[in-house]
Parts: sequence; C-alpha cells; structure tokens
Amino acid sequence: MAGQLDAVLKSVAKQVVSQLGNALDSLIIYTRKGISSYDTDSGEYITIDTTYEIKVPIEFVQSSEESGFQENIARLYITPDLIGDSQPLLQDEITLTFSGSTRGAKITDIRTLKGAQEYLFRIDVIF
Repeated sequence: MAGQLDAVLKSVAKQVVSQLGNALDSLIIYTRKGISSYDTDSGEYITIDTTYEIKVPIEFVQSSEESGFQENIARLYITPDLIGDSQPLLQDEITLTFSGSTRGAKITDIRTLKGAQEYLFRIDVIF
C-alpha cells in the first residue's frame, strides 16, 4: 500500500508542477554544476555543467532593501524528472525572470518531499 501511495504522490506532484509551470509561463534555466577536474595540459580547472530549461511554479516570497540594493527571495517547486532525476545541490544555479529582467539566483535552501522516492523539491533562492 505504501508503495502505491508513494507512486500516486509522485504522479500528482509531477502533474501539478507541470500544469502550474505551463499556466504561469514561468521558464527558468536550472544549471546542474558538474564535478571539477584539473587539466594538467592547460593548467586550468574544467567543469562540465548540465543545463535544463524548464517551466515551474515560482512563488515570490519577499522583496526587501539591503544597503540600497533590492534583495528578493523566491520559492520554486521542481520535480526530479525535470532536472535529470538528480537531487538539487546548493552549488547549482538558477536563472529566472523578475520584473522583466533576467536574474541569476543563488540557492539558499532545498526541501525534499519524499516517501520511498523523491517526488518534489522546494527550492528557495535569493537574487
């Protein structure tokens, strides 16, 4: 029974995120940061990132002013299938549109909702 309920929750989460993301037309770019390695020939660190352009629901939680600069906090809801069935990491990057301009956002908190498998990530970002 628990396995069936887990499958239902995962399916519902996927449908809700997809439908809200499409309805709100909120496209983000999720960049999964790769593992860095050192290239001895060039003397440089090389990182291979994976980028996903996805539509997800975004909840703008708070806007405030810090030292004359506007600081915004948003909450995004992402299902694992949208980011290659991987767990989000704080080092990953998100690019979103806010007030008509493209902004890079820093992940500050990741909440994983799961049963026997992950079915939804709630990601807080600051930009």
